[in-house]
Amino acid sequence: MYLYLGHDSFPSLCQIPQVSGVPTEAQDSQSTGGKTGEYSTSVAAEVTTSAHIPQPVCSGPPPPAPVCHGPLGEEKSPGDVWTSNCHQCTCTEERAVDCRPKECPSPPTCKTGEKLMTFKSNDSCCEIGHCEPRTCLFNNTDYEIGASFDDPRNPCVSYTCNSTGLMALVQDCPKQTWCTEGERTYDSKKCCYTCKSDCRTSPVNVTIRYNGCKKRVEMARCAGECKRTLKYNYETFQLENSCICCREENYEYRDIELDCPNGGTIPYRYRHTTTCSCLDQCEQSSAS
Repeated sequence: MYLYLGHDSFPSLCQIPQVSGVPTEAQDSQSTGGKTGEYSTSVAAEVTTSAHIPQPVCSGPPPPAPVCHGPLGEEKSPGDVWTSNCHQCTCTEERAVDCRPKECPSPPTCKTGEKLMTFKSNDSCCEIGHCEPRTCLFNNTDYEIGASFDDPRNPCVSYTCNSTGLMALVQDCPKQTWCTEGERTYDSKKCCYTCKSDCRTSPVNVTIRYNGCKKRVEMARCAGECKRTLKYNYETFQLENSCICCREENYEYRDIELDCPNGGTIPYRYRHTTTCSCLDQCEQSSAS
């Protein structure tokens, strides 16, 4: 049996033990003679006056009465802590709910060549970050930093993946002239081409004369025919015949000794043609 003792905020619950050697029912029959009302008065007096009855054993204060309410209306007691809407809430001793945003860890610092990836965690309400190798995405393919590759749709374009993204490189074909597909010879990338023609170098013997001295040397000249085509002039707004002809494309300087009548020699340098190609003479004339 439990009795309420005192008038404190947290009353103690105490249990009164039975009297040693005298059963409760026996006390009831002897003291009251079967009358319940008389037994209550006799036992209460005996509990307070008998020196042989132990003191009441108390079980401690009960939990505090609920004074706060959670997000769903549930009752909370002082000291209770819960999470609501990414906030950590506490029921204070002043019977108030104190909610503060949850503290989240700082994102990691990524190295060069890495990128920060973040995602929202439903459990912690924080953005969780981690570092991954930086890559370049092209046509659903990831390329690592430093990788180079060609554009499959344009043979004249290639890409390089660096730390800032993709860098495009466009190949230029400055000496390219138009000709039909069947007359084209492409390079290894299938970007630039040269037109098939009979234009080539042809050896020719020439006697060089200078300051009374001379020498016969084998030089090279451009020989062959180039196919003439039509092109549109955007300045005159009309079609024009091309000025394509077989001309020197590359050359080198060569040094020789000219023989003189007195038996001596003098140095001499001349320009020797190494390759020929069908070039637009009109464009070269305007450029010069």
